[in-house]
Amino acid sequence: MILGLDTDVLVNWAMTGAPHHVASRRLLEREIRKAGGRLGLTPQVLYEFLHVVTDARRFPEPLPMDRARELAAHLWDAVEVERIVPSAGVVHRTLDLMGRFSLGRKRILDTALAATFEAAGVRRLATFNRGDFEIFPFLEVVMPA
Repeated sequence: MILGLDTDVLVNWAMTGAPHHVASRRLLEREIRKAGGRLGLTPQVLYEFLHVVTDARRFPEPLPMDRARELAAHLWDAVEVERIVPSAGVVHRTLDLMGRFSLGRKRILDTALAATFEAAGVRRLATFNRGDFEIFPFLEVVMPA
């Protein structure tokens, strides 16, 4: 079964000083070791990852962009990773979910991520932001511990 990844889990996994670094590492290692364990990654999450880990306002020692790009490419190409690219139907599904749950502008990207995973058959999502995703009945939120 594929475990979809939210950006916050990847950021914490990559950044040694991040508050949930150890929990993120443990979760991803445990998922990969499961029989057939796969991690679901979308371009959206990978791009946001690049944005966050290179931001000096968020980290005293952000990654240099060259290193962050190398790490992103490594993640995208990892054998344990299922590359999940949004289909054309995800746009309408995102808009439908936003209307159905009366979601505003600050929920657009999370809703699009949820719709992308739903379309790909991914039913589990690792995130530290439970409240952003628990509204979607088709996703089981997995909190790294």
